[in-house]
Parts: sequence; structure tokens; C-alpha cells
Amino acid sequence: MNDQTVALSKSEVLELICRMFPWIAGFRHRPLGDYASTAFDVEASDNSCEIRQHAKTLLGRCVHNAARRAGFSADTSDRFRHEILEFPVLQTGPHLHLLIEPDAYYTHLFSLMGIRAHRRPAYISYAVSTVKFVERGRKGPGWLRLEDNSFNVFGLTRSRMIPYSVLARNGPYRFKLMNVDRPNAVSDAGSRLMSMLPQGEFSSAATAIKQANIGLWKKFFDARVDFLQLDDDDIADLVVEHLSDNSSWLAREVISDQDFAANLLRRTEEVCAGPWGGWFKNSTDFFWGSDKGRLFPLRLAGGCLRAGEAENYMLPYEADELIAALRAHRIIPNLFLMFIVTAMLPGVRVLGGSRHTIYYPLMRYVLASALRAQGRDSSLLSALQGDFRPGVWGHRVFLRPGEPFAELEALQGGDISALLDQCHEMPLTEACGSLESFVSDPVWANLRTSIAQGAVSPESDEWAFS
Repeated sequence: MNDQTVALSKSEVLELICRMFPWIAGFRHRPLGDYASTAFDVEASDNSCEIRQHAKTLLGRCVHNAARRAGFSADTSDRFRHEILEFPVLQTGPHLHLLIEPDAYYTHLFSLMGIRAHRRPAYISYAVSTVKFVERGRKGPGWLRLEDNSFNVFGLTRSRMIPYSVLARNGPYRFKLMNVDRPNAVSDAGSRLMSMLPQGEFSSAATAIKQANIGLWKKFFDARVDFLQLDDDDIADLVVEHLSDNSSWLAREVISDQDFAANLLRRTEEVCAGPWGGWFKNSTDFFWGSDKGRLFPLRLAGGCLRAGEAENYMLPYEADELIAALRAHRIIPNLFLMFIVTAMLPGVRVLGGSRHTIYYPLMRYVLASALRAQGRDSSLLSALQGDFRPGVWGHRVFLRPGEPFAELEALQGGDISALLDQCHEMPLTEACGSLESFVSDPVWANLRTSIAQGAVSPESDEWAFS
């Protein structure tokens, strides 16, 4: 599809969302809190699929281990594991930002509304950490706005920020909060925030941000709800768990059976080249190559993952080789593999943003169509077909202008309940703001045109797994 130059209006976007997800239409004029409660309301799971049950066991173990690494007690870590197994919902929308960055802040408030509606004691979020410090302009995990000034979170030079992802283990990293708009001015807000951030050194910015967010959550959000943030290092550990276990479906089908792996990639390319093109891009085959945090694409060919000539990288596509490379941080699971191990296999609902709402169902379709073509693993195919609202719009559902840190500091007695009660009653159509991430994105304009022309349809096979 060719990109459209004319942006959609907010009302046109809402109509599209409700066309693709008819159940959302009933929430357009209802309180935001009602929608948040529904997003986190899951049905009892079907335990008949052994593949799914095994994947859930491995995911629970991963969550427990990630919580222990983050400094939580054994009991609290068990509570996180119980949460993902019994109430399988995972927020995957925001990238790995400090919690007071607006794009993350308002989404986590939305999630907290849903968590509290069901009186759950724990909240688990996955945050992409393969993103660079600078995503665009002065936005990204390396930047923060305070008192209408831009702060360089880690005080990094341009050469340290532009090429690297925040998971790069090329530290040490320390929080510095350098005011680049007023270098010689003293920022009271910056000083107060610095006193709340960890003062030590970290091997990666991702580790630093995750540790800082635990403290910010306890201070400002809800100390009665434990917060665990997973990132791509944790997903790499989960993939290692799969590849180390001969009974894992992933190890058996996607790694050992390279014909099936090739089938997955071929069907991905078919979706990319078809009328749904632009949504689900196969930028790399299952894994990214990583050179000290500089990521590069890999292609599966001849039984090996190979990079372009510039990187001169080759890795045998075998479990032992992949495990060693994952542990050495030389490869990182891509988004498709992340969703396979955290959501599709274990049956976890994932909440996401403007593009996730469309590309995640297409990912599920690719997996299901590959299973159907192979004529096996019928129990997994049936489980995928039976999933109830497997992907839900849950990021940037709530977004408004303002400075989150100032808003949090102004809370009476540090209690966030009054703010949540106020936000709870906002109509969804008002709470979602201008929907800038939708209206300015040409793929949404293309979707509207494609539906009008009959090229794609909510009744199509590709959309059957939404």
C-alpha cells in the first residue's frame, strides 16, 4: 500500500477502531475506568492444551526469576508468578521509559485502574528495550521534560546516545539529569527527582531505568500493588528456558524443525507483501544481532543466522548455539518471538498501542496458518482459536497534556486514589486525547482506504485471530 498524505480525524480513527473491534464501540461514551476494568478482566483458562500449559510454566518461572533479580522477596516473586498464571494480562505498550515520562505514565495509570478494579496485588508490564536512547527529537528513554526544560537523563554525549539501544551493556550508566535548555540553572524539580533515583552505577541503562521505576512506583503510584517491569533481557532468559527444555514446543518446532521456521517466515513475508502490508514488518528473522548494544538484522539461511557483509556475522541455528549467544547478549529475541513466548503459547492477553492493535492479530494469524499448513499441533491451534480478546488496545487510551512529575508531587498526602477516581469517570472519547499516534500515522489512513476498497476486511481470514 502507498502511504496516504492526508491524516485522519480523531472521529474517523475511533470509527475504524470500533469497526475492527466492535466490542469497543460500547465503551466510547462510558467511563475510562470501565474500559480499564474490562481490559484486565480475563476468563478462566482452558487447561487441555499441554503445549500451552508447559509454556505457562516456563513463563511463570521467568517472571519469578525476573522479580528476584529486581530485588523482590521470594514471597513477592511467587505472587508475581501466580498473577501471570491466574490472571494472564500483560501491558506491552510503553517502551522502557522512566514512569514519569508522559507516554509511559498515563498508560501505567490506565493499567493501575484496571488492576485496582479487580483488587489484584501485582502488576506486570513488558517494555521494549531494543529502542535507542533517542527515538525522535528530544524524545526517548534518554530524555525527560521537567519544568518545561529538556533533561538528558544519563548525561550522555550524542555519540553515546544515537547508535545504541538502552539494553546495551557498555556502561557504566548513572542518572545525571543534565538540563540542556538551561545548563547553568538550578532545577528544583530536577534536584528533587535526582534524590529519588538510584545513585549507583549500572551496566546498562535498561537496568537503571527498571530499578528506578520500582522506587518511583512505590513512592507515587500504589505501594499496595507490586510492580514488575520485564524487558528484552528477561525475554532472552525466557527463550533460553524454552531452548534448554526438550519438551518445549518452541525448541521442537521453531528451532529443531527448520522447515517449520521457514514456513513461519514465508507466511510473514506473504502478509507483509499483501494488503495488510505496513503493519507487520519482518525486520529480522526471530533474533536481532547485537554488538555491544548496536542492533543489526539477521536472516535464516542454510541452517544459520547470517548478517549482512558489514557485520560479517554467522551463527548456527541450533539450540546450544542460540543459548550461548543469548546468554552472551550477542542476539536478542525480536518482537514476533517475544509475543510467541509471552502471549501466544501461554495464552496471555497483551495490551498495546496504535500499531499493536493491528499487527498483533496478524502475528497470531501467521502462527496459526503455519500450524494449519503443517497439519499438526491441533491442540495449540484450537487454543489460539479459542482465545478471548487476546490483544487489546491498552496504550495511549489515556493521554492528556501535563507534566507527570509535577502532577504526582501535587497529590495530597501522596495518595494517588483521588487522581485515579477523577480519571476513572472521564468518558473514553475524552480521555484518549487527540489520538495523535493514530491520526498522524499513514498506515491507519491506508487501512481506512483499504477497507473502503474491499482490499481488507474485519471478516477476513487474517483478522480471524483478533
